[in-house]
Amino acid sequence: MQHASPRCEHNQAGLTTNRKLVLDALLQADRAVSAYDVLQLLRGQEVHWQPPTVYRALAFLVEAGMVHYIQSIQKYMVCHHQHCAHVTQLLICHRCGLVQEVPIPESLVDALEQQAATHQFKMIPQFLELQGICAACDESTAN
Repeated sequence: MQHASPRCEHNQAGLTTNRKLVLDALLQADRAVSAYDVLQLLRGQEVHWQPPTVYRALAFLVEAGMVHYIQSIQKYMVCHHQHCAHVTQLLICHRCGLVQEVPIPESLVDALEQQAATHQFKMIPQFLELQGICAACDESTAN
């Protein structure tokens, strides 16, 4: 969580107690989780919120660039990069749900930005969601 506070300061917003609790829950999760999974993790810590409280905290954390919302599986995960002004790919295992954040090579990002520029279009920081099978799941089906 050490990378969270400077990022919030950079975004000129505070990391409130509620937001810290949600971020801590995401950091403790071993994989991408839904908002209701976050609620369950917090209930295990005797925090009894209604869903809108979690959704507000998650919305802030996503907007601040500290958390990724993975649209295709409707789950959240912490961004472990120091600065989220990057283009990256999320490798999502279709079987076990493991999500890995992997940088896209700079040469590919440059090529994409150049192509977009030819259409008077400027890319913003984002991530590409790629579905597939992780090595562990692939290996378990090979046996």
